[in-house]
Amino acid sequence: MKVKRIFLSLIALLALAGCQDDFLALSPATDRNTVNFYQTAADFNNAVVGTYASLKQSGTYNTSLYWMGEVSTDNTNYGVTTRQAVNVDNFQFIDHTYTSLNDIIYAAWRDHYKGISRANAILTRIETAGIADNLKTQYKGEAQFLRALLYFNLVRLYGDVPLVTTEITTADGASTLTRTPAEDVYKLIISDLQSAEQALPVSYSSTDVGRAPQGAAKALLGKVYLTRKEWDKAATKLKEVISSGKFQLLPKYADVFSFATPTNAEILFNVQYKSGNTGQGSGFGPVQASEGARITGGSMRYVTADMEAAYEPGDLRKAFSMKSSYIDANGQPINQRYVSKYVQFGALANDSDIDFPVIRYADVLLMYAEALNEVGFNPEAVSSLNQVRQRAGLPATTATNQSAFRLAIEQERRVELAFENHRWFDLVRTGRYVTVMNAKGLKVQDFHTLYLIPQREIDLNKNLTQNTGY
Repeated sequence: MKVKRIFLSLIALLALAGCQDDFLALSPATDRNTVNFYQTAADFNNAVVGTYASLKQSGTYNTSLYWMGEVSTDNTNYGVTTRQAVNVDNFQFIDHTYTSLNDIIYAAWRDHYKGISRANAILTRIETAGIADNLKTQYKGEAQFLRALLYFNLVRLYGDVPLVTTEITTADGASTLTRTPAEDVYKLIISDLQSAEQALPVSYSSTDVGRAPQGAAKALLGKVYLTRKEWDKAATKLKEVISSGKFQLLPKYADVFSFATPTNAEILFNVQYKSGNTGQGSGFGPVQASEGARITGGSMRYVTADMEAAYEPGDLRKAFSMKSSYIDANGQPINQRYVSKYVQFGALANDSDIDFPVIRYADVLLMYAEALNEVGFNPEAVSSLNQVRQRAGLPATTATNQSAFRLAIEQERRVELAFENHRWFDLVRTGRYVTVMNAKGLKVQDFHTLYLIPQREIDLNKNLTQNTGY
């Protein structure tokens, strides 16, 4: 039985979750938020826990990022071939006919900014708080890490976005914001992560399992540099994570995702869930009583035939990550591929203990290999990639030059990080999204490398403009 420290307490829920759905969701709803809260170390701890909890909202790692990062690609699909009024928003991720009223895209905008507002409230108030310096440093570092992560998602999803760095206490304060150039958003992200890596502990005690450690800030900063094509900086920062000796590949791929060992040597940072009918369980995966039993309840994530074919013969990751068929609630066999990576046998629907990985060591190794290769094809890059392949039971890569190695990295990231919300981001980052999707018959256009700004936000703030093509 695992015990988790980072889950949303009732106090944090009452104090922080009652934000309005106004523009950017930046306006606190109660006097307790604006006057009486943020006084003691316990208050700030609850505020930080509440900011972590924003990663479990429907618009962040719970739902929207999966649709935007996976279903919009060649990895997964909706499992529905005919449009219906009840699934129009979902189907838009299949045929890429997004409208500005899409609730999944809107939820991503809304809930990322809710998390940012919580981080901003902490950072605005903590400097003058009468709490111990070590706690002040840690809580500030955690808030900066989380704010950077949320803004990193936003700027990649939408491009230029409103940049808010201080607490806003009125709806009027948000209604005049304009879209900030992506370059300036990245400056804040980098600054936040540089500060966070200096402030965050290298590790935590067992009572604080789940908080972001220093290695997570370094790895995320490496990913930011990689996204910006600053190869040398990315390689340097990722090498620091590797050289720290704090993280490693687990011998078995499946153990990385085990509900019994959610915080293990491969996980740098994950979104934590806790079952027990408290509203803190995960509803991400289907429910299955035992191996081979029928699947009931929960949500299904369907795998494309192209994704199934992407696994090389003998790849040990495939059998754990996906299944080719299942038995439905009526006991009937269904020949439908689905994501099995997040199944917890015996869990109740929408209440499993399976955490969702945000950054793990295999990702670090593959990013490091990519960064090195962009500087120049070399043996260290090959070795980094082959560590991941060896764990999967595969032979060493056959790539012998920079161009071939780029494709080898793309392939390895697809199967190693399958169904972890990386595919869309990876292909957009490398400039390959349109080419890869169109080659597979998916109707993708150049402007689909950014999502549209939700119409509700434009209606509330006339200063916001829509992305090109929508």
